[in-house]
Amino acid sequence: MIETTGEAPGTIKSYLCIMVLVVLGLLGYLWGHVETMNQKDELKRLQLEKQALLREQDRLKAEASGLRQSRRITGIASERLGMVFPTGPPRNLYLDGKRNVQSGLKN
Repeated sequence: MIETTGEAPGTIKSYLCIMVLVVLGLLGYLWGHVETMNQKDELKRLQLEKQALLREQDRLKAEASGLRQSRRITGIASERLGMVFPTGPPRNLYLDGKRNVQSGLKN
């Protein structure tokens, strides 16, 4: 006859617990690996976006410097807006410390 002892069910439970722990450990490792791969893909996407934004920034800086040129501003003011440059001296009024009004024109 085969004797059954009380240790056999405990041994099976131990093996079952060990197997569950091993499977959970492997699942944890796999999850960490998948997260690392996702972060790698996200990092690559962000680097590409950074490069595109830097190119756009350079283009906008070049465009802004072109828009600041005084010849261009003068051309737009005269052609589109019909502005003209004054030919004579400015006619400004200045106040001195004694509150006398003086013209900007020199006599």
